[in-house]
Amino acid sequence: MGGESDHEQQQPTPSRGKVLDALARAERRVFTRPAPKSANAQVKFLLTQMEESARSLAECVGTSTRTIERYRAGKLKKPQKRLQAALVEATESEWQPQVRARAREQASTSNGMMVE
Repeated sequence: MGGESDHEQQQPTPSRGKVLDALARAERRVFTRPAPKSANAQVKFLLTQMEESARSLAECVGTSTRTIERYRAGKLKKPQKRLQAALVEATESEWQPQVRARAREQASTSNGMMVE
């Protein structure tokens, strides 16, 4: 038995990444407007958040500045899966910060936030 109780063996501790992902999903549920869906709209939104710096956005999502410029101009429409995932993650992390902050504040002063 190794000196461990049954409870310790049955309940593995969740990794930090899983907990943070669950918190991000819970925050997304409180959005009052849907986040941009198309790659073009996501790029335009992220560029406004990053003060129109295509270089900063390219570094953030792991692509070239030229690729970001092509999405901004509407010349590219459908990104590869890796870029699509990075755009979705970046967009949702920047989307409606005041709504997310209000949800966090409410969770800290009331019953909390439900995470599955």
